[in-house]
Amino acid sequence: MDRNMAYAGVSVVLAGLLGFSWAQGRAGLSADDQKLLTQDVAVVDMVKVFENHKGFQKRSDALKQSTEKAREKLTAIGEAGQRLKQELERQKPGSTEFARIQKELNEKAAEFQRVQREQQELLQKEQTEAINITYKDIVDEIQRIAEKRGLRLVLRSQGEIPDVTSPQKLAESVNRQVLYQNGLDITDEVMQAFN
Repeated sequence: MDRNMAYAGVSVVLAGLLGFSWAQGRAGLSADDQKLLTQDVAVVDMVKVFENHKGFQKRSDALKQSTEKAREKLTAIGEAGQRLKQELERQKPGSTEFARIQKELNEKAAEFQRVQREQQELLQKEQTEAINITYKDIVDEIQRIAEKRGLRLVLRSQGEIPDVTSPQKLAESVNRQVLYQNGLDITDEVMQAFN
């Protein structure tokens, strides 16, 4: 029994000393007290940088033109297919002309699907390339600014206030990486490099 009392006494003394030294080490700092830190962290609103990146805007415009040309090409093939379909309806089923038009109509449908698939793949490739090139430019600029300022960490932030009426936007806001920052935003500095 004396042994158990000794263990309990030693435990109480050690816990007290540990609590006292921990409190002394914190110097009584509470969450509301200001703490001086060197600024080695910054945030960047990547959506805002992308939206205002001149190079990305040019690539997006070129992509829109490519999309419009693809749409025109597909429309022309579709209209030719419609004309063939109308011509087919005027023919007697089983006739040689009916068979010829039916074959041509099937070829137009296959051509439409092939061109549509090729154009989608081409547009996806162009879009991916535009995003990758822009992203690399932005990250390189962020790295340059971070090294110049002595920043050790740059986080992606979301600058806009969420639309609380949209569940999807609200969920995105709740899951964002940076919930609060004050004076850490280098977005404008990054955008200046590209505009």
